[in-house]
Amino acid sequence: MRQRRAKYEYYRVVAVERALELLRIFAQDRAELTLAQMAERIGLHKSTVHRLALTLEKAGFLRRSPTTGAYSLGLKLLELGAVVLNSLELRTQARPHLERLRRDTGCTVHLGILDAGEVVYIDKIEGDTPVRIYSQVGRRAPAHCTGLGKALLAFQPASSVRELAAAQGLRRYTPETIVTVSDLMSELERVRRRGYAVDMAEHEPLVHCVSAPIRDHNSEVIAAVSITLIVPSLSAAEVERYAGAVVATALAISRDMGWASGAEAAATSPAAGATRGGGRSCGGPLL
Repeated sequence: MRQRRAKYEYYRVVAVERALELLRIFAQDRAELTLAQMAERIGLHKSTVHRLALTLEKAGFLRRSPTTGAYSLGLKLLELGAVVLNSLELRTQARPHLERLRRDTGCTVHLGILDAGEVVYIDKIEGDTPVRIYSQVGRRAPAHCTGLGKALLAFQPASSVRELAAAQGLRRYTPETIVTVSDLMSELERVRRRGYAVDMAEHEPLVHCVSAPIRDHNSEVIAAVSITLIVPSLSAAEVERYAGAVVATALAISRDMGWASGAEAAATSPAAGATRGGGRSCGGPLL
């Protein structure tokens, strides 16, 4: 590790690191920043940030407003992001199954992966209802209090989960959020035992989700699929009904990804999948 670090220090290009850090300070809640704001956030002199911003603007990675002079992310990033998404075999293989799940349940469907301890949405299909909760492909969400996140964390080494909790903390989003490591570990054990995860308004009020893990040809959990309902509460019977549809979808995607394990027979198989006639109407995004 020390040798690798020393090699990196020898080859690193500070200007590139600064340019990348400048791009990273933009987010959904601060999509447009002035030079002064960028300099303050990144901790560099305004003249240095100005040179970086001009270079990134010329390359299309930043845009400058002709009226305010503030900067925002450029379309070049969107182009590169589209290339990454389109190259993901998982997304391509999963899409028809996600569409079927959406048709069968009427719910908003998400496909997500785990990256740096957070969930990243890599696909999304809107549900039937006009109610929308903000989410986008490429957006991140916490793992400890979301259906997708718990379905993914459950199959990580326990030591990794504990390290993640120690490093990032277990932030409380609602009164239902899990905020202790012991409770999180118990919840992840339940996910492994039953084969699916639930988010009972733990990240957003009224937002309930059911999620199941997706495996690859090595039987490794590489992603998860979820459906979302916006309701005051969700009964155990309703959870089971929707879990059947979600688990079946996850298994179908896993098979398309090359998973052909005898574990399928042993995997938890909740009651028959949910359909539109099964009760609740589904709603907008988020895990």
